[in-house]
Amino acid sequence: MALGLASGLQAAPHVVGYERFHAGKPSVEGGAILFSELGCANCHGGSAVEVPRKGANLVDLAKRIDRDWLADFLRDPESGRKGSNMPRMVHGLADPDIDAILAYLGTLGKNANLKVPKHANAERGSALYHEKGCVACHAPTPDFHPPHAPADLKVSPYAIAHPDFGKKTSFAALMAFLDSPSTWRPDGRMPHVALEGQESADLAAHLLDFQDSDPGNANKLKPWPKANPEAVAKGKELVTKLNCAACHTIPGGKAAEIRPLATTADASRGCLSLAPVAGLPHYELTEGQRQSLQAFFAGTRPETDSDGRLTLAAMNCYACHDRDGIGGPTPETNPFFVGDEALGDSGRLAPPLTGIGHKLQQPWLEGVFAGAEGSRVRPYVKTRMPNYPAHAKVLAAWLAEIDAETDAKPLVEHPEDLEAGRKLLGIVGGTNCITCHTWGEQRSLGIQALDLSSLDQRLRPEWFRSYLLNPAAYRPGTLMPPLWPGGQATVRDVLGGDTDRQIAAIWSFIGKGEGLPEGFPDRSSGLYELVPSDRPILQRTFFEGTGTKAILVGFPGGINLAYDGSGARPAVVWRGAFFDAYQTWYSRHAPFEKPLGEQVAALPETGVETGRRFRGYRLDAAGNPVFLYTDGERDVSEAFAVAEGTLTRTLSWTEGSAPSVTHPADVGIATKAGEKTLTFIYSWK
Repeated sequence: MALGLASGLQAAPHVVGYERFHAGKPSVEGGAILFSELGCANCHGGSAVEVPRKGANLVDLAKRIDRDWLADFLRDPESGRKGSNMPRMVHGLADPDIDAILAYLGTLGKNANLKVPKHANAERGSALYHEKGCVACHAPTPDFHPPHAPADLKVSPYAIAHPDFGKKTSFAALMAFLDSPSTWRPDGRMPHVALEGQESADLAAHLLDFQDSDPGNANKLKPWPKANPEAVAKGKELVTKLNCAACHTIPGGKAAEIRPLATTADASRGCLSLAPVAGLPHYELTEGQRQSLQAFFAGTRPETDSDGRLTLAAMNCYACHDRDGIGGPTPETNPFFVGDEALGDSGRLAPPLTGIGHKLQQPWLEGVFAGAEGSRVRPYVKTRMPNYPAHAKVLAAWLAEIDAETDAKPLVEHPEDLEAGRKLLGIVGGTNCITCHTWGEQRSLGIQALDLSSLDQRLRPEWFRSYLLNPAAYRPGTLMPPLWPGGQATVRDVLGGDTDRQIAAIWSFIGKGEGLPEGFPDRSSGLYELVPSDRPILQRTFFEGTGTKAILVGFPGGINLAYDGSGARPAVVWRGAFFDAYQTWYSRHAPFEKPLGEQVAALPETGVETGRRFRGYRLDAAGNPVFLYTDGERDVSEAFAVAEGTLTRTLSWTEGSAPSVTHPADVGIATKAGEKTLTFIYSWK
């Protein structure tokens, strides 16, 4: 389908759920999606889509939208966004009438105070846009190429176009929209993606291609002209006559009564006519869209969405999720779903929605839709599950109803089997669950799959039983092994190899057990803590604030250093306990570790590290490290030693001026200069 046509012609509306699944052949189901998503049901009723399609909230338009842009959009919605679902409504009206409508719309609202942030970063916004899920629905920017994508990666034909944000809105208004899309688009077609702190400002900068760091310098909206009362009254009369409140939230506005459709609809007149009819919505439908709507009108119209296909297609949930083998990322969008590659596709893709209402307890499912704290259980998946706060209860109850499995075999718990559950979860004669899964704050022994300790709060026990018996039936390609293949236990000496009792025992321990499953190391004993005594200890690891090429140095005397081998610079210093090496030594998926001690201070980068090349290190006679690097102009050595509660840092170089250095905050610094040497002595109060 062409999304852009010659000037003056309106392209067909772009309804993703229809285009992706029904554009090839007219059908009642395709017509049902169009009937919902084109807003037909708002006037005529009878949609089976669970969440009604509505237009934007028209509050505070004068604060949020450029008046000239809106005037053009009303005359031709295609001018505002390619493939817009907004029909032409003002055909047949003279310019003074359109001006009157704008005058009335400009009075709506509470004169919102939209705040401009102090700073923004478009590059960070680009990373957010391409990693957090925006490109599941919208096109990526041309210069962004995700990892592992083919060189000739195309844009998805189902991508929803953006308007020209620079013409439509302001930085402050776009940021306010991104902070709370459900305030302005309550129907959830633009879902509420939870953003944190600076993220909405950075994302707005990216969408506006605003490269200045100060949003105060961004273009502002031109003030709307002051309207006279006669024009406002005339505009209100026209908006009421056009029944705009049927789709849009208008303060004080009331939609006309529903006008049910007849069994058939004549395509030669009314809303489906080829030529616009004054006072009625007009779309430039494709022939396939028109035939699908006709099939819907003439056929047996679905009254409910009993399998979820209409609602999930209408709301574009299929952009991220599959359900019953339908949907999921397209070949064009799949590379943008990133996360923990150690977990395979489960570590980067959204989970399937097959049987989701049977899988999740209804209160938890409602919390997921509402964005409740703690409802995000896959932090390794960078794509964020959006929220639908206005529809959380409805969606959760609906999915629970359509996915109910009344004949599912219940999970029968035996209180005396609790300790067997501890053993089965562990690695000492158990099923090795903690090899891959975390347990509360306790990291797993290998890859970091989702937390097992709270499964009883999320899952229905009967689904848990079914899943463990055959994980691949729920998620083909999962790394989760079949631990009870064919219903037979692989651990025969626990509970007599009784499959149902073993699964129930695991469930019991998850919900009622105390302590940890068997096999986690005893971290409380300090067995893996590195404690320097006579000589410094050096340990390579992944380290927060330093990176993947960190070299840790623990000195006798309780002063410690993390050196960044990538940037060839000291990165972090701290006092007290040095380092717990358990994860570094034993984990197949080592995390970014943290200092054990206190008074942690980072050394800021100098800005010239990209030109440095680390050349390794050597140890002096006392075991103190001397780090070596070249910056293209000279060779530099950087020695560290501890004595009497101070850290001595000595730089030596072969030629030219002294290298750039930075220092930790909140320390005393004494400096000594020599011939091509600089010595800094750091001391603490």
